[in-house]
Amino acid sequence: MGEQKRSLLRQLYLPAILCTALWGSAAPCVKRGYELFAVSADAPFSQLVFAGWRFALAGILVLLVTRLKGHRIVPKRDEIKPILAISLFQSMLQYVCYYIGLSGTTGTKGSVLSGTQTFFALLLAHCLLPNDKLNRRKTLGCICGFAGVLALGLGGLNGFNLTGDGLVLLSAVSAGAGALVSRIYTPGRDPMLLTGWQLLIGGCFLLGVSTAGGGALGRVTLGGVLLLGYMIALSAAAFTIWTALLGKFPVGKVSLFGFLIPVFGTLFSALVLGENIFTARNLAALVLVSGGIAVANSASTKK
Repeated sequence: MGEQKRSLLRQLYLPAILCTALWGSAAPCVKRGYELFAVSADAPFSQLVFAGWRFALAGILVLLVTRLKGHRIVPKRDEIKPILAISLFQSMLQYVCYYIGLSGTTGTKGSVLSGTQTFFALLLAHCLLPNDKLNRRKTLGCICGFAGVLALGLGGLNGFNLTGDGLVLLSAVSAGAGALVSRIYTPGRDPMLLTGWQLLIGGCFLLGVSTAGGGALGRVTLGGVLLLGYMIALSAAAFTIWTALLGKFPVGKVSLFGFLIPVFGTLFSALVLGENIFTARNLAALVLVSGGIAVANSASTKK
C-alpha cells in the first residue's frame, strides 16, 4: 500500500501539481506580456499574435527535444487526426477565447474561471467515457474543488461580462473537451509527438488569424522576450506532461488537479501583477481545493 502511494505521488500527484502551477502562472504572465509588448485591450488580433508565437515556438521546442531523445517527429497517417483534434480544442478554440477574454478581466479572475475546466472535463468524461464515471468520492471531491473556485471568486468577480469573463469561461469548456480528446487518442502514442505538433499547428493557426486581421505587437523589449521565453517553456513542459498523464490515468483523476490552477493563479497574480490575495476567501479556497483533490483520489488509492 505504501509503495502504491509513493508510485502515485511520483507518477501523478507531483507532475499534475507542477502542470497546474505552470498554468496558474499563465494568466498574470499574459496580462504582463500585454504591457511589455504594448498590446491594448481593444486589439484582439494583436493579442493573438502574442499567443501564436508562444504556441508555435513551444511546439518547435517540444519537437526538437523529441528528436534529441531519439524519437521520430514525423507523424504517421493514423496520428494526423488525433493531432488535429487535440489542437482544435487545446490550442485553437481554447486560446482564441482565452487571450481575447483575458484582456477584459483581472489575472485572479481569469485564473478562477480557468479552474472550472476541471468541472467540464469531469462531466464530459462521465457522459462520454464508459470507464470514467463519477463515483461518490470523486463527486464529493469535485464539489469541494468547485466550491473552492467559487469561494475564491466571491466578492472579487465584480460582475460578469461576456467579452471578458464569458470568453475565458468558453476557453475552460474547450480545455475540458481537450482533456477528453487527449484521453481518447493518447494511449499507445508518443505524447511528445502529439503535443509538439498540436502546439505548432495551433500556434500557426493563431498567427494566421492574427495576420489576416492586421494584428501586430506594439513593441519588442528584452523583458518581453524573456517573458515570452518563459511562456514557451511553460507551454512545452505543461502540455507534454499533462498529455502523458491523460494517456496513463482516467480523465477524472487527472483533471481534478485543475482546481489548483486558480490557487496558483491567485498567488502568481500577487507576485507578477501586485494584486492583493491575502484574504479569508483565498485561504478557504486553498483548503477546499486541496481537500477535494485528496478526497477524490483516496478512492483509487484504496482500490
